[in-house]
Amino acid sequence: MPGWFGPFRIERQVGRGGLGAVYRAVDCRTGVTVALKMLPPGTDPSSTRRLRREFEALRHLDHPNIVRVLDAGDVDGISWLSMEFVDGMALREWLVVAGQPKLLEPEPEMDAPEGVDLDVLFEEPDSGALLAAARAGRLRLETGLDATLTDEAQLEQNNPDRLHALCEALAQVCDGLSFIHARGLLHRDVKPGNILVRQDRRASLVDFGLAKRMTDSEITDHGHVVGTYRYMSPEQARGEAVDRRSDLYSLGATLYELIAGRPPFPHRNQLELLEAIIYQDAPEIARINPRAPGALCRLAERLIQKRPEDRPENAAEVALLLRVIGRGVWGFSDPLLVPRPREDRP
Repeated sequence: MPGWFGPFRIERQVGRGGLGAVYRAVDCRTGVTVALKMLPPGTDPSSTRRLRREFEALRHLDHPNIVRVLDAGDVDGISWLSMEFVDGMALREWLVVAGQPKLLEPEPEMDAPEGVDLDVLFEEPDSGALLAAARAGRLRLETGLDATLTDEAQLEQNNPDRLHALCEALAQVCDGLSFIHARGLLHRDVKPGNILVRQDRRASLVDFGLAKRMTDSEITDHGHVVGTYRYMSPEQARGEAVDRRSDLYSLGATLYELIAGRPPFPHRNQLELLEAIIYQDAPEIARINPRAPGALCRLAERLIQKRPEDRPENAAEVALLLRVIGRGVWGFSDPLLVPRPREDRP
């Protein structure tokens, strides 16, 4: 929809999601190209509050691994939020590029194609996608929800260039998390679709619509589940108070999926998914991707431990481990990487 919206000259739509559309636009007050998120008319108040929360959480933050929020407002009853325009692609798609040497240099235009459905591109794949992959021969189903990658898929997942890119991108996300955690903020929705990689290979954490201050009781949401189910921590799934280790769990679920080629719990039914997150252990990655680097698997499994105290303490530690592993020290051993025996948990 090229045209005008308040002070913005709309160039083209770059995506749409559950909260509305995102456009590439020029703020004619500054001449800066921005990503303009607009809520549709008649949006429910909770979505408007979420957009405002995102603005308030980010307006004073400046970090290379966090997307910068520029302004927010309303035009004719339509709420909007302007952010820096990230010329990049979602982490999952970028890793495909990183694993192909002939495509290591990103293309000049890496933003989503016009009209792409962000709910499809950026949201987590459901188990239907997993079954479709199995029918296509990429997965070999064993029992229940367990699946072992084919030899061909393992070679693709374990491509050294891809793994190095994965470790560095998530280490940068940890840098961003460490920054916001030090300022008393939680993201609460870390997942592959909320990580964008720019042309210069810099990863940026986006979508702070569920962010909260650790001391903010107004949006603690006790007894209410917020976030993307597939990546939320057990305490988040129970609607309990969360701290920075909940964000680390979500990072671990992201890492697990990008190593194993499937989420820790690929259940279809939401209630079954929440029960699995709270009560079940995820399959060991070695059962799904036997050729995956052991140290990277151990880190992912450490991050998704049920009890927060059994996870790494902070994002800075995880960033260091990811960078060490990413440099090819696959046999690296550290107490942080050793999950507690399952029988030790109550």
